[in-house]
Amino acid sequence: YLDPSPAMVKVREQFQSHVATLLRLGGLAGSDAEARAAAVVALETRIAQAHWTREDSGDVKKGNNPWRRGDFATKAPGLDWEAYFAAAGLGTTQDFVVWQPSAFTGLAALVNDVPLETWKDYLRVHALQDHAAVLPKRISDQAFAFFDQTLRGVPMQQKRWKLAVAATNEALGEVIGRAYVAKHFPAS
Repeated sequence: YLDPSPAMVKVREQFQSHVATLLRLGGLAGSDAEARAAAVVALETRIAQAHWTREDSGDVKKGNNPWRRGDFATKAPGLDWEAYFAAAGLGTTQDFVVWQPSAFTGLAALVNDVPLETWKDYLRVHALQDHAAVLPKRISDQAFAFFDQTLRGVPMQQKRWKLAVAATNEALGEVIGRAYVAKHFPAS
């Protein structure tokens, strides 16, 4: 998101086009997809800007930032932290170590600064990307075209039936293995 090199500028342009296509495939009608994709990419860029560099992220001393529960509302205003903690199952936790305080303050500020519709589009795009393999072929093909072809240089997508078999093996492999072992390898 932040690399100014010409190659990365081109990738970001392709990413914005990918986001617009996903929004259209996800049901957004009309020419509004381009503007909404630009807003999503701008949001993702602002999220990236709030985070530390890789070098800073790897510095353990910088990551040791103890915050008390009440600190979140004052140090990172903008997010309903009590609702967040409750939803995260952290209802009674009082002490936290915040690895990247700038990310917490930056993202909490974005909650109030970025329109709700942009957040919804951001979540739509990520839901489509995260589940592309099991969504209609057009969405799967679009995700492959950007993430695998553009970013990784993979020339061809595997056939969908092979992807389905691989997903089934991944999901059921251990369960089937246990049944096989129970049948063919008695406890004795």
